[in-house]
Amino acid sequence: MPPKAKTKADAAAARKPKRAGAKTAATKAKGGPAKASKAAASTAKATRPMKPLPKKHERIRQQLLEEAARIRADLKDVEQRTSRISESELASEAGGYEDHPADVASETYEREKDLALGDNLQDILGKIRVALEKMDQRTYGICDACGQRIGAARLEALPFATLCVSCQSRLEGR
Repeated sequence: MPPKAKTKADAAAARKPKRAGAKTAATKAKGGPAKASKAAASTAKATRPMKPLPKKHERIRQQLLEEAARIRADLKDVEQRTSRISESELASEAGGYEDHPADVASETYEREKDLALGDNLQDILGKIRVALEKMDQRTYGICDACGQRIGAARLEALPFATLCVSCQSRLEGR
């Protein structure tokens, strides 16, 4: 049984039906409806249609997609070369032929070069993926470090840049 109201205002508040989302002292302490309403608000933002990309970003998006396709093809070539080298090494070991040390060194050099090239291509592909995600989230062209706009010339030269020129210079210690 609730305690007796001391004033008319307390009595009126006790009789008044609670509106949806109203907090009581108990729910404030637990973080009840407030958290639910914040989650609903963020869901509403996510379902709201976004503005179309600016024309310059659409052009850059197309460039990024074309570059990603080119890199995937290059990566496939590198992987095929690497697997061919491994197969030829296995065949020469099975054949019992002694390879000249210079031939072994050349093959090792080529394999290491292809592995490094493959790693570099994977890295660039990941940066392109991040740039495309930023376009979808409408955060493309904003510096990850300072939040300022990245210059158009920098984005033209390096479409997957995530830092403005000054932040990139600080990062590189210049």
